[in-house]
Order: sequence, then structure tokens, then C-alpha cells
Amino acid sequence: MPRRATLTYSSEDAPAVGESKVYVYYCKYSGQHTLTTNCNLNKAPRRRTDGARVIDTKIYTAKLYTIDGGSKLIKRQSGSIEKQYRYNIGKLPVAYRTDPDGRLLYILEGAITSYSSQDPAQGASPPVPPCILPLDKDTTQVSLEIDDRADKPSIIKISADHVRIEIAGAITAPETNEEILEFMRALLTVRLSQMSLIRGESTRHKLLMIQKIKPADVYQKLQKALKQ
Repeated sequence: MPRRATLTYSSEDAPAVGESKVYVYYCKYSGQHTLTTNCNLNKAPRRRTDGARVIDTKIYTAKLYTIDGGSKLIKRQSGSIEKQYRYNIGKLPVAYRTDPDGRLLYILEGAITSYSSQDPAQGASPPVPPCILPLDKDTTQVSLEIDDRADKPSIIKISADHVRIEIAGAITAPETNEEILEFMRALLTVRLSQMSLIRGESTRHKLLMIQKIKPADVYQKLQKALKQ
């Protein structure tokens, strides 16, 4: 099993981190919390070789919530060989360093997405958490975490990583997917034909695909159900 690493890089010279200057980033594909930093990655320089964003940890504070991804040799177009020390979310690399003790942390292009720690402005729609992702213009993906053997199906919690629900049946029962789809159909007021389920990282994690509905609409309906 890969070793989990929560890594903090800081410096006495780093700028003060006020609440408004903290940026929270999540894995673009799993929605898992990946990085908290006072560096705005949209303004961070890019590495010329692969487009990775560069965080200078002598200037900025960066806290990773990743596992050790091991090392990998990369052959660049120039013919040179580069050794990368990688940080993963599951099996997916999201960041690396070229020196295990170096000051530069590279965030792979397209690996993470931002979710501001600031409260939304008054009257503005709250940001959609990364567990609810657009796959394309017509499809939304929802990462589900499932508890079983409850009195009745219900929604428990919406986090960055998962929408947590509970079902009445056993998680291993043949009719489990049918129960989940029927429950989510009622919450989201969509047709069964618009939805499909695939297995996630474990039996208790599934990915719900919904056609013809936007992530913001999914989030709004789930929030409403959570408050009931």
C-alpha cells in the first residue's frame, strides 16, 4: 500500500496568509482535496517543458494531501532524462519535484481544480464542489459514497470528495444500483434513462452519470434535499 504523505512547505520569508489569500485545490478527476496554498496557480509561472505550474516553496506555503507516487524517468524532447519524484491521488500523479529536497514544486497541467475557501459573495451562487463535475456539455458526474442498511434512503453530507448517501438495502445486494438510481432520480427530478452508475474506487464508492443537467443544478437540488 502506498505511503500517505501530508507535506507542508513553508518559509519564514513567505508572505502572511490571510483568509482571503488561501486557495484550495482538488483532484480534477476524483474530487479529492489535494493542495492548500497561498499561491494563486492561475498566476503561477508555467514550466516550459510540460506546462506544469511552478510553486516556489521558499516564497509560498503549500500543503499537499497526497500519497508517495514514487519516482519516474521522463525523456524530454531535447533528449535529456529527468527524474521526477511524484505525488499522487490514488494512482493519478498530480504534482512532482525534480529534486526530493528542492524548493520548486510542480503541479501537473490539468490535474487539479480550484475551489475558493472564501465565502461566496452575498447573493451569488455557492461554488459547486469538485465531487460534482462536468464531463462534457451534456453530462454531469457525481461521486457517491454509500452507507447501507439504513431505515430509508437519504442524503447525509456533501463534501469536496463525495456526496454521501445511505440506502435501506445491503451494499452487496443485486438491487443496490436500482435503489440508488431511483433515490437519486427522485432527488434530482430527472428520468431514469438520463442516469447510469459505474463502480468507483471501492464497493462503497460509485460514480453517477447524469445526462442533460448542469453541475450547478445538481448541487442546488442536493443541497435542498440535505436541508429537508
